Amino acid sequence: MSINWQQYTLDELKSHATTVFREGGGSRPDVLLIEIDGERAVLKDQGGADRLFAMLIGPVLNWRECKALRKLAAVKSIPNLLSKPSSRAFLMSYHDSEQITRLTQYTPEWPAFFDKLSAAIAEIHEAGVAHNDLRNPTNTLVTADGEPILVDLVACFCRGHVWNLPNQWLFNKFSKVDLSAITKIKSKVAPELINSDDVIAEEIAGKAGMAAKGLGQWIRRLSRKLFTK
Repeated sequence: MSINWQQYTLDELKSHATTVFREGGGSRPDVLLIEIDGERAVLKDQGGADRLFAMLIGPVLNWRECKALRKLAAVKSIPNLLSKPSSRAFLMSYHDSEQITRLTQYTPEWPAFFDKLSAAIAEIHEAGVAHNDLRNPTNTLVTADGEPILVDLVACFCRGHVWNLPNQWLFNKFSKVDLSAITKIKSKVAPELINSDDVIAEEIAGKAGMAAKGLGQWIRRLSRKLFTK
């Protein structure tokens, strides 16, 4: 019988943590493996960040990611949202997998894997979500069956109404950035598969876009300094 994860409070879930995938601090949340009665799930808790960040920003980030998970509930490559035990934490389904650039047990057939990854990204775009952080290889996981799992949707961008032209323009840009992530990952694990059809980030952004990227990275570094003891 499947567990009703919604019956557990945040403290109860944390008391069943068996593995720390990421220890919180600064602007980073706790990410914990929870196991109850032989079933496992992943708890992401923005409350694990430094106190000020967790109090002011944590609920917003949690709301954004939960919203994206709900929109993508039918997408196989996205974890399922199981519960939201607090305004700063949520529980999602666990998939036995490894980060794509840190594989030790699972080695997929790369051509087939990248076909699946491309299909998965196309599916989330069709559902109206651009991931927007797939160029970070830690957000692409590989299962024992060679299936891609895409995680950490906190930076996602959702498509709005068709009449919202600025939103449509941004969504198309961020969608292309997701596609450029495929090229970046290929360059790390299977560079021989890169071809002329692959999307290059610099070609999407241009000089203005690369400047914006630099600004975004500077803001992220600054936030870590400000909110990390």
